[in-house]
Amino acid sequence: MPEIIRFLVDGGIPTESIVEQITEFGRDALKFALKDDVFIEALWLLIRIPQAMSASDPDSALARIGIDRTELTSVSSALFQYDRAVERTQRRIHDGNTDLGEIARRAGLSALAEGMQSNLPSLWSPSSDDVQSSLAGLKGTEKFASMAQSFYANFVERVIHYYVDRNLHNMIGPGRIARSVHDLENFNGAIRRHCNESALIMRAFARDWLGKNHYRDGKEISRADTRAFSSHAVEKIRTELAMRKGTS
Repeated sequence: MPEIIRFLVDGGIPTESIVEQITEFGRDALKFALKDDVFIEALWLLIRIPQAMSASDPDSALARIGIDRTELTSVSSALFQYDRAVERTQRRIHDGNTDLGEIARRAGLSALAEGMQSNLPSLWSPSSDDVQSSLAGLKGTEKFASMAQSFYANFVERVIHYYVDRNLHNMIGPGRIARSVHDLENFNGAIRRHCNESALIMRAFARDWLGKNHYRDGKEISRADTRAFSSHAVEKIRTELAMRKGTS
């Protein structure tokens, strides 16, 4: 039994119904996110920035996706460049903006930050060259698989918290899921592990997909390619969430 389910079952009154609601909220959000251009942009940039950084002419390659290489001098500046690029899509489709797009933007920032940190030296402050090398180092299939898992897990976790935060008054107190703020912290930790484990199912698919499309076939991954990839990845995660909930 997944830890989040165990925690809920041990917690108190609205056990199965809360599990059902939380899981379905996450599954539905993944389905609707496929139609959100900001969600796709956030994921597409996680693929394209490392590839552009590794190109023979990185300045031009990065400029084509809205990134200024001269500004990639620190982790925070790289994250700012990513954030600004996603935000341009948000502004362009202002009338079609959804909360899911904003959640995806933040999930993308977290995934990129984690990826970069894993490639940076730990004993001294990174230089501009270190920062740019860390970005280029994310182009490989294993690194992409790790970032993709982080992106989807972070997205689902943030969606669940979006739901939970709006129902917090029903969840804390005697006989409820969280009897105290400390219990709520444990609950949040259980959510995080649940989302990470659920997103693990698509990691091998992400690795193989990038290997086939970019490295074997030589494709420059487009937004349409990213949407097609995400539709398969999302279905795998939605199925996993359903199984972990105990349904077919």
